[in-house]
Amino acid sequence: MDLESRFGLRPFAFEETGLALRQWRAAKRDLQRIRRGIYAVRWAPDARLRHCQKVCAELLPRTNHLAIGASALAILDLPNPYFRSWDRVDVTVGGPKTRTSTGILRSRLDPIPTPWGPCTDLLDTAAHIAGELPLPQALMVTDAVARRLAGTTDRFWLASERCRTEVRRRLLEVANLPALRLADPAAESPAESFFRGHVLEAGLRDLKCGVPMKGASGDQYFVDLLIDGLIVEVDGREKYKNLQVLIAEKRREDDLRATGRGFHRSFVEDLYADPKAEVDRLTHRLRLALPA
Repeated sequence: MDLESRFGLRPFAFEETGLALRQWRAAKRDLQRIRRGIYAVRWAPDARLRHCQKVCAELLPRTNHLAIGASALAILDLPNPYFRSWDRVDVTVGGPKTRTSTGILRSRLDPIPTPWGPCTDLLDTAAHIAGELPLPQALMVTDAVARRLAGTTDRFWLASERCRTEVRRRLLEVANLPALRLADPAAESPAESFFRGHVLEAGLRDLKCGVPMKGASGDQYFVDLLIDGLIVEVDGREKYKNLQVLIAEKRREDDLRATGRGFHRSFVEDLYADPKAEVDRLTHRLRLALPA
């Protein structure tokens, strides 16, 4: 029996294989043991999927349990807000009556089926993380969930007040927590969400995500953040190692600057290393733009 074609990367127990005991003893020499009595054909090549394998191995021998919290993030392919590899994130599973965190108004832990086992849905997962992590890290997740709930890639719709209001309404039906009240489907990256969380904690409130804006040429763009009229972009340095990308971004920036707006760029590497310093840079830039 070809176990990989049957199970793929999903862990399994001897009872699921249908093999005779003699066949199983021969086969398991080539398998990867995940935990006692649970095996996989091989470890997944990706750290997130390896975490999913560990979660599945914990759920298989249990009844009425489901993946919650960090493990639900891995299974649902949501951003990792922990700043460490999925290999170093603890597996988190709970029973059907688990109370996720202080601030959750009601429990809706009805599991959804996944290839790795039962798991909390997008709404419950977002609520759990919003109650567990500081705002900047929680927004990395709740913004991504908001985007999924919006169900579209239309950036004009994602940036609309109507879309934002509807998505937040759905989130707040589960819990009334800051990261749910502030979730924004127009946020495009975890780094942008992380920065926005720190900016909000610093007391800067007049900011918008994914704002549609035309350059002086009339070309249409979407800016990461707009704060008091200042365009703020959050990018990784790796992006600018490509010469064509560098030229295109320079033209885009010049086109936007030509409309009379200020422009501020924060690099992801600097942001993750010292978010306070990056917020200080931004607030200093904003003060310079204010009239004397």
